[in-house]
Amino acid sequence: MGNTKSSLKSKVLSCFYKKRTPKPNESQQPEILEQYELLNLEGNLRNPKTTYHLSNHCYDDIDRQYFNHFFRRHMFQSSFSAPIEKKLIEGGCKVLDVGCGPGAWLIDLANKYEDSNFFGIDIKSVYPSEAIPENLEFVEADIFNGLPFPDDEFDFVHQEVMGLIIKAIQWDFVISELVRVTKPGSFIELVEYISPEKNGPVMSELYRTHAKICLERGVDTSLTSNLDELMSSQRNISQVNKDKRTFIIGPNGGKIGSTILDILTTFITSDIAIEEITEYQGVTKEEYMKKFTKLKKELRNTRPMLTICRFWARKDLNI
Repeated sequence: MGNTKSSLKSKVLSCFYKKRTPKPNESQQPEILEQYELLNLEGNLRNPKTTYHLSNHCYDDIDRQYFNHFFRRHMFQSSFSAPIEKKLIEGGCKVLDVGCGPGAWLIDLANKYEDSNFFGIDIKSVYPSEAIPENLEFVEADIFNGLPFPDDEFDFVHQEVMGLIIKAIQWDFVISELVRVTKPGSFIELVEYISPEKNGPVMSELYRTHAKICLERGVDTSLTSNLDELMSSQRNISQVNKDKRTFIIGPNGGKIGSTILDILTTFITSDIAIEEITEYQGVTKEEYMKKFTKLKKELRNTRPMLTICRFWARKDLNI
């Protein structure tokens, strides 16, 4: 677990959780989880759901994730920012991708760096079961139960776009697990979108509603902009680096803006998103979908700025 170098961790805990005593015969969870219960926005205890909140099981959803991967790669002109490529080329490099989804990032790299070895884990087996590179292995596992690997196992540990899944109280445990399985002197990288700025009223409402729904299940989307603080709070991390790309959503952002708008639209019009948002707002599906006509008109006259950020760090050498 991390130390107290950052005050952000304590702020996260105090905002969403209160200390509790485990009940007799209660099943044990990771250390940080067994001490707290989730609070709703009114301060009352509620039981967090364990359902899978992202739509990623049908062909359209998987296509979106592949498209999203190639979009991010295009924006950075690379698949990672940590200085690990030399070791990947030399071979024998061991890479883990946590929350790998359909495996787009891994398949891309496994084909490029054939002499290195790649591993992906996800709670759902949406990754391919055949026709995958020989140097790639997928494992069905839940990060919240701890990574099923020994300490100091990997040369590079990577995690992308988990900000809508990881609860505020879980971030410290998750990052500590990423650090634990990374070899001393090797690298950890987290990649997240940062909520857009300079929004018009329709875009603001969509993001505000989405953020409130996430908060009700303990997910604070605002934390993604502060992952460098959460990473640096780990005892084996001394310095965190940031690599950012910012662009305009919609037609005023050119091809890139139109592309990210397509990606965002397919996500917030997925069956799971529509069900959650319409129930939360008390509107019909038809009323909800009409908002996208208004959004398209709004984006002709606004320039909302969205950022992708890669946070990467080197695990300290044992001394």
